[in-house]
Amino acid sequence: MKKTALLLAATLLCQISRAEITTPPQDQKVLNMGDAQLGVVLGANPNPPETRAVELLAERMKERSSISIAGPDAKAAFRLIVGTRASNEKIAAFADANPEVAPRAEDAYLLDVNPAKGEIHVVGQSDSGVVAGIGRLMREMRYQPGRVEVPALRLAETPQMPNRGMYLWARKYYFNEPEKVDRYIEEFALWGGNALCFWFEMGMFENFEDTTGEKSELNSGYARQYKLDKSHAKDWVAMYQRFYATARRMGMKTGLLMVANDAYMSSPKDLRIKPIIGCPEWYMCPSKPDAVQKMVAWQEQVFKALAPLDIFNIFPADPGGCACDECKPWPTRGFWNVARPLAERIHEISPKTEIWIDTWHLNHPTFGGKDWKNLVDSLDWSKERPEWFAGFEVALAPNHGYARMSAEERDYYNKAKQPLMVFPDISMWGNHPGMLVNKAYWKTLQDELNSYDAELMKGGWPYAERWNTDIASVMFLSWFSNPKKSVDAVLDEYAAFYFGPEAATARQLLELLDDSNKDPQRKEKIRETKAKLEASLPEWVKRDWRWEEIVESCKFKTR
Repeated sequence: MKKTALLLAATLLCQISRAEITTPPQDQKVLNMGDAQLGVVLGANPNPPETRAVELLAERMKERSSISIAGPDAKAAFRLIVGTRASNEKIAAFADANPEVAPRAEDAYLLDVNPAKGEIHVVGQSDSGVVAGIGRLMREMRYQPGRVEVPALRLAETPQMPNRGMYLWARKYYFNEPEKVDRYIEEFALWGGNALCFWFEMGMFENFEDTTGEKSELNSGYARQYKLDKSHAKDWVAMYQRFYATARRMGMKTGLLMVANDAYMSSPKDLRIKPIIGCPEWYMCPSKPDAVQKMVAWQEQVFKALAPLDIFNIFPADPGGCACDECKPWPTRGFWNVARPLAERIHEISPKTEIWIDTWHLNHPTFGGKDWKNLVDSLDWSKERPEWFAGFEVALAPNHGYARMSAEERDYYNKAKQPLMVFPDISMWGNHPGMLVNKAYWKTLQDELNSYDAELMKGGWPYAERWNTDIASVMFLSWFSNPKKSVDAVLDEYAAFYFGPEAATARQLLELLDDSNKDPQRKEKIRETKAKLEASLPEWVKRDWRWEEIVESCKFKTR
């Protein structure tokens, strides 16, 4: 009987883990805090993500309401108790007393606000769960001058997908403010993101040890296009190490994307490919003698410099690829001739690193059209499935001519019954000025995401290359936790968090800035709504860079 009850409780937990519980636990509905009235209770040896998340909460309260958290020895009126079962005895006792909602699955959290007792509990199953719980508390708070209010509530959430990542495209015009990038990474974690990925692009450098930073004749136009003024590999390694440290401090995983046949600008000319779509000429042909060994050695060098890494993605094309007779069809010959020994070497160096095979752009006729199906077959339905193979990363790009997947093609992956992640194309839409909002497209992306088998889908890396993709990034992080959450629900939460008391007007403006909005009076309405919003916004909203992006959007939309 006892075993049956436990199984029933576990079943109920699974049922509620994909949704949120909202049950105010007492009659008093609001916890109203002033300066130094909230004390924080961490465990005896708190984990770094717990400490940093609380620091960010304190900064947010100070920035928005000018109130401070009570000192460690103060007798505060209210208590915020934070941690996991392992890190905080008081959290363990609370979880034991509330077994019906205590989070047990990966990265789950429980947020409980009890005004009658003057207590807030943030219970995480993991460091990432604690951070996401603190982030949710920040978004539930209502900030006023001199006070912060939190409604009585109990929210429990378990992310459906274990890899809720973000891929930041490394460019100097994006990374020239490292402190801003650090904070941006922390914001991802507060929204439930638990992984950070970069591409180490060899083509930006002469070689790994380059100390001159001089550009070859091959890269002059490329350097101008991406504002790569005298890049040094060692500088980018140091930058990545910094950002990975920021991610780990927030309980996040780290990932590295490498293009299979990428190469430095100084690659031997006799080993290079013939120029093809989306691929610089200094990339190397896997069919040339010694080329594969050189590519594996170079990527091993990068991996070791950035280790430890949790996830390693091997990318096939755009850029990447070769169309010579010996490499055709690319997915199962040239690409696989690099990917297999590369994956084996990375697995040998770091057996715990997940290795994913990407299939982006493999629908292009240059790469064999549909030969990617043979790649899927060879890895998925064979009895000789490699030990290192974690799964396929598939494109989520309905508007991309050679990366999009039809319903039939998505079903092909479902039938393969292997783990999947998605690589969404969300930012390269005509260099969109200002904050990117496109509800119709986002709904299409969500429908496509949800067309994959939920048991197979493990998350992914939304692609962000500029600040203006912030809402799209939040959209995906929210969906990776709860793929049924609506576009409008995410926008509501976004507006409430970043616009405070003016959230309703901000939502009206976001609706007007939506690229799919066809209102004939749209321009005038944007001007009126922006003026109304600007006249009443708290100063902390205007100091946020997101406001600058929205202002830029308004200018662009009202030309």
